[in-house]
Amino acid sequence: MTPAPRSSREILRAHLREMPLHRVIMRSIEARILGSVDYPRPILDVGCGDGHFASVVFPDGVDVGLDPGMEDTVESSRRGAYRLVVRASSTAMPFAGGSFGSVVSNCVFEHIPDIETTVAEIARVLKPGGRFACTVVGNHFNALLTDERGWARLGLSRAHRAYIDWFNRKSIHYRWDSPETWSARFQRAGFRIESWRYYQSPPAARAFHRAHYLSIPHLVARKLTGRWVPFPSLYDRPYWIRKYLPFVDEPPPERGSCIAFVCSLK
Repeated sequence: MTPAPRSSREILRAHLREMPLHRVIMRSIEARILGSVDYPRPILDVGCGDGHFASVVFPDGVDVGLDPGMEDTVESSRRGAYRLVVRASSTAMPFAGGSFGSVVSNCVFEHIPDIETTVAEIARVLKPGGRFACTVVGNHFNALLTDERGWARLGLSRAHRAYIDWFNRKSIHYRWDSPETWSARFQRAGFRIESWRYYQSPPAARAFHRAHYLSIPHLVARKLTGRWVPFPSLYDRPYWIRKYLPFVDEPPPERGSCIAFVCSLK
């Protein structure tokens, strides 16, 4: 099953109406990429989070969402994007072997300490020939996040390194692996790499970084109202669409901050 096609503009507007701006940029790009993949049913979403991403990519719903977080699983259940939401670790999934035709995982693996066990578990719960699609933070993430040369010209190279370290700690990033390292990891678990590509070009990566600070009002709104965007019409506007749509529509860059993979189980 290939998700019903949505235009880049529709994807972007769906995120602008509910998500903070830094998530708008990255998640809109990822939704366009993962929305083009064919997913045999039933589908498992590993690291489903609050369910918003699945609601955009899979308008017909996803069979099962899995996440370890209580708050996220409650929110994703309320959103209704999944037929079943399970609170469990990706390193010990409560499913029988060969339960799923597809597994999708969006920008989750960089946050998991024991990634080898997680990938092995995904292989276990997939049917032979099943499809596995994921997005991950890649080996160019740190270099593309900010203008390192600009910091160096100001004599702030050490401060720049400290800032990048702080940013990744706040983001709970454990790894920034190359396509070759990710491919080898997937192949060891029994996957065949069908395709991979970079995404989020240098300009998009810088915009993503700046948007973290533009998203401070979203954080305040979340604490006060429980919603990132209490008034969707404030951000679902031509200005933000013009500003971010070129990033959503950009072709695969030679260097990108993140990587998308499509694999199948041998």
